[in-house]
Amino acid sequence: MRIYLILIIILIIGCTSQQQTKIENKTEAKSSSMDLPENGSETNISQPFMYEKKDNESIVPIVQPPPKQTEQNLSKTDHIKNSGRFSFGKPCSWEGAVNFTSPPRRLEDIGLIEPIGLMIGNHVTPIDHGYYYPSNWKHEDNPIEFKDVLAPANGIITEIETMGGRKDDYRLVIHYTCTFYTIYIHVKELSPRIKQFYGGMEFKNGKGINVTAGEVIGRANAFDFSVHDDNVVLKGFITPKLYEGESWKIHTVDMFAYFVEPIKSQLLAKNIREKEPRGGKIDYDIDGKLVGNWFVENSGGYAGLNRGIDNYKTHLAFAYDGLDPSLVVVSMGNFNNEPKQFAVINNKPDPISIDKSDGIIKYELVDIDYMIQGTGEYWDRRNYAKGIKAIGRGDVLGVVLVQMIEDRKIKFEVFPGKTASEVNGFSNPKIYER
Repeated sequence: MRIYLILIIILIIGCTSQQQTKIENKTEAKSSSMDLPENGSETNISQPFMYEKKDNESIVPIVQPPPKQTEQNLSKTDHIKNSGRFSFGKPCSWEGAVNFTSPPRRLEDIGLIEPIGLMIGNHVTPIDHGYYYPSNWKHEDNPIEFKDVLAPANGIITEIETMGGRKDDYRLVIHYTCTFYTIYIHVKELSPRIKQFYGGMEFKNGKGINVTAGEVIGRANAFDFSVHDDNVVLKGFITPKLYEGESWKIHTVDMFAYFVEPIKSQLLAKNIREKEPRGGKIDYDIDGKLVGNWFVENSGGYAGLNRGIDNYKTHLAFAYDGLDPSLVVVSMGNFNNEPKQFAVINNKPDPISIDKSDGIIKYELVDIDYMIQGTGEYWDRRNYAKGIKAIGRGDVLGVVLVQMIEDRKIKFEVFPGKTASEVNGFSNPKIYER
């Protein structure tokens, strides 16, 4: 695989239109107080809106008045336990989405954006966050190269944690209402104000840090960004319980949809993915079909039995490339003891068409690469380019056999280094479920 793809993998390994289903058919946000911690000055909250989809009509924003502001303590424990929801006091009843009036990085500092849905390295199932890269990106934690990271709307930082125990690699959660929030990963430096609050007893005791739209919250080279709405459950996760280890995942929404114009169009212009949905897709499960995510039987679902430690080893996905969904991808957590992603010879059979009646399916595996249509050159994954085409290339690297034995259960085995003619049937398969 090309050296630039290796650099991308190094960055991503550190991280922990979609079909969406509303939990409730709301036509207005529940009014209450969004309670902000004091920072010495009054803060105006971005006006929230709920989405209402009418028959044969486009999505319409329903604007609500800003909530009353009072000081309350936040319960980060509630947030962790309740699928992303947290409490600004009891009860927390202000729900709905907000408009994003600032990009998460200044437009001139963005080289390219990759949406949700990639599968790379130990991210075996489609990834629930996108990536913001500078121009001519390279994997170097050189502070001179860092650019500002911004809050997209007024809200409250409810969580800050370090990634992998490193003191210079942060994950932040910003809530804008009780149910709507963004997650940033790989922020390398916190802003002085946020760093001061983060080190203080008030934050440690559960009081969040309020931020305003466009405020610098930190600095980074490349970083991860995702948007989540607890009032949305992705339809393509047919067993949501399997994802309790990362409760926000099933509530992932389009990472571009909430930005006001012209910011939305300006960000989409830097997005590598050109096919709809432009924001990517992570939920491919269809009951009775091979397509989607699978987990080794009785292995604890997404989190695994060890609650996140090498959990990817029991993951498996039959899905589509996150940048060019015309390419079928087989992504597995254990190929010769490594997590790997492959294209398949002839790009078929399509997993969306495979069910119990098809018997044993044999896929030959090859590497994935990207070409720039029109020039025939391979994409370096460091700079923006239009017309990216995902392809399978190179020699056959192995074979997988898979058979659907129940609507939510498959038999699977991988044969590294083999070709189709050398594999005649299962020898030591594992059972996967969902």
